[in-house]
Amino acid sequence: MISRWLSALLAIALLGCAHKKQPDNKSVIVTPGGRAAGTVISVNPSARFAVVRFPIGQLPPLNQHMGAYRQGLKVADLKISGPQRDVHTVVDIVAGECRVGDDVRGE
Repeated sequence: MISRWLSALLAIALLGCAHKKQPDNKSVIVTPGGRAAGTVISVNPSARFAVVRFPIGQLPPLNQHMGAYRQGLKVADLKISGPQRDVHTVVDIVAGECRVGDDVRGE
């Protein structure tokens, strides 16, 4: 349990050092808005958690259930578990699987 939290904190700490170039997409997928909208920026599939970035001022509360969406389709059920820092939070992957770049929003 402690190693999971240390891994999550390390992932958040390293976020400032990482930079990923966004692909040039020719098509845009528009999906209905939910509550807060975030983006998966890191995933640990073996420990079943991910780090999600939300817009400033839109960090959801702990224990809120959300969904991960890829190309408009729901791919995972998530639960905000923390720790939370600035615009980043750790989420538990309750069901399904998510990848870096997936959208996260309220159900």
